[in-house]
Amino acid sequence: MQLITSVTSRTEQLEHFSKRFARKWKNYFSIDGLIPGIEPTTEQKHVVQSSEKQLIIRGSAGSGKSLMLAYRLIKIMEQADTSQKILYVTFNQTLIQDTIKRLRLSETYNKLADNHQVRLYTYHDLVREILVKECGYNSINKLKLNRAAIAEHEAFIEAKIKVILTRFNESGEFKEHEKLFKTHSAKFLMEEFFWMKANGLITKEKYFERERTGRGHSPNVAKKQRPTIFYLFEKYNSLMRTNFNVPQLDMEDYALYLLNELRINPRASFKYDHILVDEFQDLQPMQIKSLVALTKSTITLVGDDKQRIYKRTPVSYKDINLKVTPRMNQKLSKNFRSTKQIMNLAGGIEFTDIENVREDNQEFFREGEKPVIKHFTSMQRMANEIIRNIKSIHKSNPDKSIAVIHRYSQEELHQYGNLKDVLDREFDVIGIDKYGYRFDYNKVKKPIFFTNPFEIKGLEFDHVFVIHFDRDHYPSEQRIEDLNVKYGGDKMGEDNYEKDYDEILNDEKKVLYVACSRAKQELKIYFSGNKDTFVSPFIREFNTRDYESNFNKKKYQK
Repeated sequence: MQLITSVTSRTEQLEHFSKRFARKWKNYFSIDGLIPGIEPTTEQKHVVQSSEKQLIIRGSAGSGKSLMLAYRLIKIMEQADTSQKILYVTFNQTLIQDTIKRLRLSETYNKLADNHQVRLYTYHDLVREILVKECGYNSINKLKLNRAAIAEHEAFIEAKIKVILTRFNESGEFKEHEKLFKTHSAKFLMEEFFWMKANGLITKEKYFERERTGRGHSPNVAKKQRPTIFYLFEKYNSLMRTNFNVPQLDMEDYALYLLNELRINPRASFKYDHILVDEFQDLQPMQIKSLVALTKSTITLVGDDKQRIYKRTPVSYKDINLKVTPRMNQKLSKNFRSTKQIMNLAGGIEFTDIENVREDNQEFFREGEKPVIKHFTSMQRMANEIIRNIKSIHKSNPDKSIAVIHRYSQEELHQYGNLKDVLDREFDVIGIDKYGYRFDYNKVKKPIFFTNPFEIKGLEFDHVFVIHFDRDHYPSEQRIEDLNVKYGGDKMGEDNYEKDYDEILNDEKKVLYVACSRAKQELKIYFSGNKDTFVSPFIREFNTRDYESNFNKKKYQK
């Protein structure tokens, strides 16, 4: 029997095909040449073309995650028929400043910027502005999220909780509640309260039901002690709201306040059409949940669990309203930042909580010299070596960027004779506070960037010197001392102590990974001490064939 297709039917099919083709063509966006000096890969182009409303992009350091956000931002601007409200948000101000500089290198971005409302914020600056300008809050304390500011903020919160504990014990209230252990200190309570808020556990029911994952293994909290802790939690919140001329928010309050405003007004005028989130692995669950609620159309998040160094609790997609499917969860495997030799070294670091990406299975676009791990008998000898190296770079390649990554404490940074003090006498050295207006991609001779691994996240430099690669700083001696204080001394052999100790080592490996993976062309890892045996125990993470040294590296084989 002959099948006959009517003209009407064929016309409908052609119209349907045309509409589908038009939609696909409209969604297509060429990213070639968008940002000078960067040639996008086919893999990156595929990710940029994704039309998913919720998109998570993962990839190791140097795979172009932040670049994907910049491309997707420009794509949104290019393809929109009307003016769009677009938000780019990340954890710290340095990365915001760096993103602004990179975007301004793009002629396409500069042409389109006036047609849209594009805002780039740290998470806490964003929420602060929304609450004050849009929700009627008179004033909110401003939080800077660098390492020193976080320490200062936590010291302030811990002091207030000490006041609450003192009042609780001296007033006799404690007799009406289950007794806490001596180890349930003000610092422990601060961390507990932050963990509760980060996970949205702000009611008795939620707090009592939730397993305390992400809270370490000591001190223990018995179920019958949770009502006491929650009572103190409420006392703390009341003190922060009523004991100051301006109500105080701690760093985890911001998300809860924003979520509450969005719950009251789900169609709020301050919502954004599109949100792009960089380094999302360092944001807490409620912070991400609030950003999901803040968007009207699309949200794109990029991150790398191997670089999660601001840790409070693991992220649960279910709790933050993200629907994880294969199409919305994409991974970048190619590396265009660092040389293969640098990432061979950094990729040797193994983590207990993350499935390692085998760096030798990645595609690299750069080759170079092997990284160097070098021992010096004094800091002055190390300083002289760094000075010689920098002068050589300035002479042969003055346009190359240079960073020195340290682990000095804030007090040590202000002491006479430290490495920064020595470098200051020879070069234009800047820290995190001056990066925004002193570091210029278009400037031929760039200043030397001197900072710690926490402030350098998301940035990249041609030449990187990692110092303090010794057993006092990798892992951090201070973190081990804090652990011993918590347990009342070194308790190796005790199961819970060893679990917490291993978690510290794992976190500290991530700090080292971040430091090493900032290097594009050359990586040098230095330490000073009487003997090379003072080297960090993490040296055993590295394969000896992946680095050069001035000592017998065979004794540090894996």
